[in-house]
Amino acid sequence: MRGEVLSYDDGTGAGLISGDDGARYSFTRSDLQQLAPLRAGARVDFIAADGLATQVFIVAQTQASPAAGGYTPGVAGSGASLDWKALFLDANGRIGQKDYWIGFGILFAANMLLSWLPLIGFLISLAATYAGICLASKRLHDMGKSGWLAAIPYGVFIAAIVLSAVSFIGMMGAATYDNGMGMMAGAGFMGLLWTAAVVLNIGFVIWLGVTAGQPEDNLYGPPPQPLAKF
Repeated sequence: MRGEVLSYDDGTGAGLISGDDGARYSFTRSDLQQLAPLRAGARVDFIAADGLATQVFIVAQTQASPAAGGYTPGVAGSGASLDWKALFLDANGRIGQKDYWIGFGILFAANMLLSWLPLIGFLISLAATYAGICLASKRLHDMGKSGWLAAIPYGVFIAAIVLSAVSFIGMMGAATYDNGMGMMAGAGFMGLLWTAAVVLNIGFVIWLGVTAGQPEDNLYGPPPQPLAKF
């Protein structure tokens, strides 16, 4: 049977088709048979059963005109000169290298300013962590990799905190027995640990910023449109 896509949300992977028989059929991303962006209005061929559409093939699709100030799911930045929502609040879709560096620069500058506000700044910085995860996730998607890899920097710092706590306890034990060498070894280990954590995280940021994205459609959507039009 053939029909027309009424809606499709790339974030949830759920969509709705109006069949040529007048009935409506729901479908999910797993029912799509082609690795291609899907927009409302696309003509599709599918198998209908009990209100569900399976084996959905795209037959024809027109280029959608983005609404002013909006963006197409899976295409971060379409329809806006700088789409803040797509950049910082949406972990789905893809962004390019330029948009990543712009977003990273904004977050870095904001965190530097917030560091001057003892308590409020710290709380806001924690909330901004989500924006950083969204930014890294979309960049990873553009490279064809899972957005879950965006957790690497946070995992490294958590490991550093835990190991530093263990080392500090050891240093306190060494101090109890007046073991100067033990205290120096503990302090040196903590210094190397945090140096390694910082270097690894800087390397991760650079890797995201310099690695080119995939030039074709991938599992996370079509190649991204530029977010920054300046």
